[in-house]
Amino acid sequence: MIYLLLSILLSTFLGIIFVYFNKYKIDIFQAIVFNYWVCVITGSLVLGDFPIHTNALQSNWFKMAIVMGVLFISVFNLIGISSVLVGATITQTANKLSLAIPVIVSYFLYHENISLLKMIGILLALIAVIFTMSKNTNGEKKKIPLWEFSLPIILFISSGVIDSLTKYVQNKYLTTEVISKSYIITGFMVAASIGTVILFFLYITQRKKFEFKNVLAGIILGVPNYFSIYYLIKALQNKSLNSSATIPINNIGVLFLVSIFGIFIFKEKLTRLNYIGLGLTLLAIVFIFLGDS
Repeated sequence: MIYLLLSILLSTFLGIIFVYFNKYKIDIFQAIVFNYWVCVITGSLVLGDFPIHTNALQSNWFKMAIVMGVLFISVFNLIGISSVLVGATITQTANKLSLAIPVIVSYFLYHENISLLKMIGILLALIAVIFTMSKNTNGEKKKIPLWEFSLPIILFISSGVIDSLTKYVQNKYLTTEVISKSYIITGFMVAASIGTVILFFLYITQRKKFEFKNVLAGIILGVPNYFSIYYLIKALQNKSLNSSATIPINNIGVLFLVSIFGIFIFKEKLTRLNYIGLGLTLLAIVFIFLGDS
């Protein structure tokens, strides 16, 4: 449980820090790219070795790490595009609702037990996400073209695939501590490389300007980002909870803590539905935990 708690706390920090990035005019994309390089450096220091060498290229987990790295950078950009075109609320709701996908995958692929209590907990979690992310629109309704509305649907599937893939790789390939760390570092390396190519193109076309504060933001982001993934994998390796419980608790736990910080630190005003949603997140965690016991 300690690994799951650490992953939740670090992921919550990542969610909160973006608010300060907005305040200090940090270029989010640049910060994310630099963050990936910091993840690579952090992981290599923790491992005591740079894992991407000739032997690693022949490893059975290497191709999966490439897929994960591509998903990392792709989903990040998808979140940004969807937030602009469709809206942040719909985007984040789709992102969090994806917790249902790894539960379904765990049931059919790993034959994990889905008890009645856990099913109720998952259902409460999905309702909680919708309630917590709902915002007042002052009666205004924005018509969204069909192709734009497909973006959060794609995000929903992609985020679920990342969580499911994480469990699949952990279950099949990550048999040792060294392999686990090497896999994570390689995934971040792929994301960093793709992001750097895009960023270099934006620099030479003068669509973006290099500023050192974005590097600093990447450093602040990168260290906890690496460990949030590392501890999530450690939590999945721990047999005290099944993945059908670990991933939903992780996602809904982050949503709850970020919302609490929003209330008390950023003085955000929540609606009645938001407060009901927060209450349901706690209830959902309890039901999922008890249903997995």
